[in-house]
Amino acid sequence: MTKKHDGRFGTIEAVKKIGISAERLRYWEMAGIVNPEYIQCGMRRYRRFSKEDIDRAFLIKKLVDYEKYSLEGAIRKLKEK
Repeated sequence: MTKKHDGRFGTIEAVKKIGISAERLRYWEMAGIVNPEYIQCGMRRYRRFSKEDIDRAFLIKKLVDYEKYSLEGAIRKLKEK
C-alpha cells in the first residue's frame, strides 16, 4: 500500500471528503468522472484518488445535488469551464 501522505486518497477517505456513497463513487468512475490509480497489494487492488479526482467529484456532487443538474448536464457544465 502507498504512503498516507502521497497526495492520493483511498475510497473511504474520498467518499468522506466528497460526501457521497462508495457505490456512487464507483458509478462515477464508470462514467469517467474520476479516474483512480489502482495499487496492487498482494492479491488485492486498491483505488487511490488524486486531489483532482476529489475536486472534480465534489463539483459534480454540487451541480447534481444542489443545482439540480442531471449527471450528464453536470459533466457537460464542467467541460465548459
